[in-house]
Amino acid sequence: MIPLGIVALATLAANGSRQLRYSAVALLGVSLAANVLGVGQLSAPQVALEGCGALVACGILYVAARDNAFGEDPGWRLWLATIFAAVATAAIFASLRTATTESIAVSLVGDDPGGVTAQVAAFWLLASGLAILVTARSAVRGSLGALLMVTGVELLVRLVAAPQLALSVLLAWLEVVIALTGAFLIVNERAVREA
Repeated sequence: MIPLGIVALATLAANGSRQLRYSAVALLGVSLAANVLGVGQLSAPQVALEGCGALVACGILYVAARDNAFGEDPGWRLWLATIFAAVATAAIFASLRTATTESIAVSLVGDDPGGVTAQVAAFWLLASGLAILVTARSAVRGSLGALLMVTGVELLVRLVAAPQLALSVLLAWLEVVIALTGAFLIVNERAVREA
């Protein structure tokens, strides 16, 4: 339950930040908390692979910012994305949760045998990312939303009982490609503003 709270708070920090560099660091926090949620479900190389993908993606966005002043003021978009994510997470979890006959038991610290906290965190990240993408005005927030959604998909993939190394490689590369695309758009947007 604590990593779920950290995922939610880091998502809000990334979404509410006005500077791209702070958003990139918060995205790294989201990824680290998501990896803590999946420690029991993935092998050490898979956790390391996903962590490295997030680290590289966040590093790319951090460097693309060039200074602490560059970013976008979320304004009303922060509240809209937060309200949408909270309502959508509750609705999705209630309707699409994995059907089990056992009761939901969530511990504050420890294992998550039913995958409940991983599912809630994944739904939260997908809903937050979608809301951020819909309300984005620039590549800064678009990249943020897309990376949050990929992290949510990584959490959902962990719940599948199948070999996951190939999917982990694919999603880690997808994070890097999104970050490179976002950095390209950010650098071009900044060049237009400064011209």
